[in-house]
Parts: sequence; structure tokens; C-alpha cells
Amino acid sequence: MNSSANIITEPITELIESITEITTKTTENYHQKPEEGEEKKENNLDKENNNWTETNTNQSYYYYQTFLYDFSQSLTSLYSTKKLFNQTVWESLRNIGNINEGSYIPHVPNGLEDNFFKAAKWSPDGSCILTSSNDSILRIFDLSSNVFEVSEELDLNPSLSIHSGETIYEFCWYPLMSSQDPATCCFLSSSREHPIHLWDAFTGKSRCSFTIINHRDQVIGPNSLSFNLDGSKIYCGYKNMIKIYDSNRPGYDGIECPTTTTRKSKDGQKGIISCLAFNPDFSGLYAAGSYSQTIGLYDESNNNLLYILRGSQSEPIGSITQVLFSPDGNYLYSASRRDNRIRCWDIRNSGEILYNLYREGDTNQRMSFDIDNAGRYLITGDQYGKIMIYDLTQDIENNENGISKFVVLEITGHDDSISSATFHPFLPLITSCSGQRKFEFPLDNIENNNEFKHKQDNSLKIWKVEGKYEWNYYNVEENVKM
Repeated sequence: MNSSANIITEPITELIESITEITTKTTENYHQKPEEGEEKKENNLDKENNNWTETNTNQSYYYYQTFLYDFSQSLTSLYSTKKLFNQTVWESLRNIGNINEGSYIPHVPNGLEDNFFKAAKWSPDGSCILTSSNDSILRIFDLSSNVFEVSEELDLNPSLSIHSGETIYEFCWYPLMSSQDPATCCFLSSSREHPIHLWDAFTGKSRCSFTIINHRDQVIGPNSLSFNLDGSKIYCGYKNMIKIYDSNRPGYDGIECPTTTTRKSKDGQKGIISCLAFNPDFSGLYAAGSYSQTIGLYDESNNNLLYILRGSQSEPIGSITQVLFSPDGNYLYSASRRDNRIRCWDIRNSGEILYNLYREGDTNQRMSFDIDNAGRYLITGDQYGKIMIYDLTQDIENNENGISKFVVLEITGHDDSISSATFHPFLPLITSCSGQRKFEFPLDNIENNNEFKHKQDNSLKIWKVEGKYEWNYYNVEENVKM
């Protein structure tokens, strides 16, 4: 991670349409919003976040710029790892010096599996990307300061690599992370039969660990984990249980919250808690997805189960692999294993499915999606390498036969299954990663073998989104966005 990175933001979703941070600065006199080309005064303009604040004796206004995406134009690839990771797990570990020839790899005895990307996540301040791969290595890729000045696709190389020892289940950034404050530059990871580690994003060293031991005195890693919104707690999903740690107290101490009363009980939420998400409206609501095909809604104040979302006989759902709230907190989106649909749940009243977003996802591999800060666009990939972006503001009435009209952009971004596609926190950038587990079959009796060989594309890409900036302002006294 590059210590010179200085990009930081704290998005306030109710004031923005895409990418802004509202920063209060008071002046004695009222100033008009600067026209295009007009000189802006230093004491009124927050250059980094394009915010302008005005006040007079009666009213106060916040001027800010938002970026309006233009998906009528295609995405432009700026950076890519290209064929750097088109190799086996054994080759990857050997190249970084973690193994010698003939060494035993714990989770891949022969080391011949593809080293595909499992997931990629932007840091909260947008300065870098954190990825996990099949070789059990966490990698950080820095975002160049001149990212918008490149004229052709450039190579993307990791600045830091951390070997977790075993299969990586999940990882997440500290939510208040800022490159300007090294103490906040850290992230969590969970691995099979390992404690939860808090890693330093600059040095790659473990700062501390959080451990849970089962009834056989074995260390078990959580299948899912997440910080709460302020980073004070760490929530971990296990089988029939959510365990909560104080982020300031590493070790064994934590609060165990069973999701069901007994193993045979029909009450509560059963199964492995596979994913977690917190409502961004600070209501204290969080969602927990389970491999038992249910989504539980919990109250953070007492961790009581409030409601269970589940499919129906006419519309069953599979094992939940991801849950994500809309920025306004009114809707919950979920994805399932071997399922071609991303579901939108109405959690305000009914708890019913409002609509489905369709993609090709008939695979056991997790395929992550993301929503931009304004809550307007959802991005995802499919198993054939396509990147798809949906406009969530389209009218969903009388649209029972599908929602193809929701798709505003569909391009072929990779030559393999896309495991993750996410928006940058505030810049017009998108990142995507690809690859999947493949199985070789003997082709000796098939003519023209080359036609049956699998394509291999284990890559990470950064894309530029076209569009323009637009000035907006917010009336503080009347609490109205203009």
C-alpha cells in the first residue's frame, strides 16, 4: 500500500447522487456558486471533494459536485493484471518464495488448481484494492495518482502480499480506514482452522487475532465476518451462531449469539451464517444470510432475531452467498448459490421480493455484486465474463416477465467467470476480477482437442466510467436538496 496516497472520503448518502463528501466551512458573507471558469476562493472550496459552502444571516447552503454516469458509452480498461495470475497455485506460491520445489501445500495437495481471484474490495478511502485468490494470498493493489491520465491499458501489480496459511473464507476493511492515518489502515481476514487476523495494510504484519475454539478444542475460522458501521465491533458467522468481538479487545472473549435455540428446533435461523451486512442508515439493523436458504434480520442493540426472509414454493431461493442493503436502508439485495437471480427484498413493511435482476450465475462460486453510493446502479458479473449494470430507479410495475429494461450496460469484460465487480467509493471507476475452479478431463479420443480446452483468465481490472460532473446544493435550514 502506497503511504503517499491521500484520497479520503466519508460519503453521506442522503445528500448525494453518486460521489461526494459534504464538508462544512463557514464564511462571513454570502457567495454565489462559482460559474464555469470563474476563480474559486480558497477558503470556500474543498478541492479534493469538489464541495462549496455558502452562508448568510438567514440560510446556509452546501454546494457540491456529483458525477453523473453515462452508461450509453462503454467502459474503458485502464489497468489490468493481464496474464500475471494465469498459473497454478503451486506456481504462484513458488514465484513469491513461499514454497520450494516439492513442498506440500496444505489445502491443495498437488497444487495444480488454477490461481483464480475470489473477490476484490475497494478500501473505504478508495486508495487501493484488496483481493483474495485461490492460493490463500491477500494482495493489495494501489491506485495510481494519475489513473485518469493513461492512454492505454497498463499493467497492474500488487504492492503487498500476505499469505494467510489456509483457504480464505472472508475479508473486510476497517470501515473508517484512511491512508492519511496509518493506524486505521487495516483489514480482517478469516481462514480455515485459523483465528481471525487483523492485518496492517502497510507492513502486512498481523496486529492481533480473535480466536474461537470449538468443543473439541480446535480453532475454527468464521465463514463470514464484518465490522459494524463504526468499527467498534466485529461480527462473525458460524454454524447456528453469530459471535461478536470488541475490536479493541483481541483474544478469546466475545459474545456468542445462537441463531437457533437447539439443533433440532425449528425456531430461529439454522445453518451456517455465510454473509453479513449492516444497514447504512445507522438504525442498528443487520442482515445475516445462511446456507439454509434464509436471511435473518437482527437488532444490533440486543442481537435479537426480528424477522426471517425466505423463498416460497413458487420462487425458492438457494444458499445465500451475499446480502447488501441499499444506501437508503429500505431494500435488501441478496444473491444465492447456483442461482441466476439477484433478489430485491422490501424490508420496510412486507418483507417480500419486489423484483429480480437476472444474470447467468449457475455456479457454486460466489459472484459478488455492488451498489453505487447513490443507490441508483447495481453492478455484477456473470459466469461467462460479462459485466452488467442495472438502473434501480426504473419503474418495476407491470414487469412480471423480467427486467431486461433495467440493464443500462452489458459488456464482455473477461474471458472467464467474474467473481466480483464493485464501484469505487467516490471516483468514476469500477474494478472487476475473474477466474474459477476448473476440472481437466481426458480429451485423447476427441478430435481437435484445442476447441475443448478451457479458457483461462485470472485477472483484475480497473475500468473508467464515462460521464460528467454536475453542481448541486443543499439548503440546510429547510433540509432540502436542490
